[in-house]
Amino acid sequence: MRLLLKLIAFFVLLFSLFMIHEHYQLHQKQKLDVLQHIDPLPETLRLIDEDKYAEASEYLGFFMKYDYIKENPKAQKLYDALEQKRNSMAYQSEKAVEGVLKGKSDETIGQISAGISDFFLLGDLRDLSIEGYHYLKGEHVDKVLVGLSTIGVVVTGATMLSAGSTAGVKGGVSALKLMRKSKKMPLWLEKFIIRSAKEVKISKNIKSVRTLLEDVYDVTKNSGFSTTMKLLNKAPNMKAFRNSIGFAKTFGKESGALVKILGDDAPVYYRLLKDKTSKKAFLKAATYGEPGIKRLAKMGEKGFLKSIKPVVKTSRLAKVFNKNIVRALYKIPVAVYIFTAMVSLVLLT
Repeated sequence: MRLLLKLIAFFVLLFSLFMIHEHYQLHQKQKLDVLQHIDPLPETLRLIDEDKYAEASEYLGFFMKYDYIKENPKAQKLYDALEQKRNSMAYQSEKAVEGVLKGKSDETIGQISAGISDFFLLGDLRDLSIEGYHYLKGEHVDKVLVGLSTIGVVVTGATMLSAGSTAGVKGGVSALKLMRKSKKMPLWLEKFIIRSAKEVKISKNIKSVRTLLEDVYDVTKNSGFSTTMKLLNKAPNMKAFRNSIGFAKTFGKESGALVKILGDDAPVYYRLLKDKTSKKAFLKAATYGEPGIKRLAKMGEKGFLKSIKPVVKTSRLAKVFNKNIVRALYKIPVAVYIFTAMVSLVLLT
């Protein structure tokens, strides 16, 4: 009889410890579940109200591949409406003309038309003429635009002579002109362009600007002008911009949305995590914003992915008991299991 009592006490002890562990695990998981997905609709609507259709589409499009947004009828309807607007003939024509006449645009087709006009010298001559007119009228002259157009003229000559080998440099000039006209160019870059333009004009050599312009073109080609503008605008210096190039190449067209979601530190987060986690996990963590990336950094990919899975209380107990019994076992306070464990230990001694 004494042996049977000890055997029962042993099994009660084991079960009590198991339930104490289950309550602890559930408590830890529930603490982590405060992580919330970003709702992209409010920001998308704000961008639409400001007529920033391309940026709105890029931002909402980033989230559309995730079920919690893809299965949201409002999000799907809004995204379809955005794409319909951007693909309409009237809108595309308006943006193409804007690129040629003004040398700036927030849409891809406008940026391409601006780039084409720059490539064939028309854009550079247009901008030099506009700034020359301002000079004659005694108005403010944009020295950065003059500098970029001057570099562009020299690059055009070099492109003709080299059968197009400096096309990437020309593309970089065009992208920087678009950025300047968007009034989002950092001061360090303005100073660099003005200083370098003087050197290029005298030497007729683009060596001093070639690396930067090719980098700018490379990012624009892989990730889009919007991303290039954001990375340059956020970078405190040229070194910081070059450090962000790997980020832009890795995430391509999604880079712009990531910078908008994670802010200035997006390339920094990627550099810290790129050898420890996959691109897929990084993107998934970004749907939770900066808290998601920080949890990914803290827990690692495996721990992070496990932490965002829905809480399933009956995973192990359901194999032995029916659902009603499992629910009843979880409703018993953990203090009761601690007490039964202590009683079982006393009986075993």
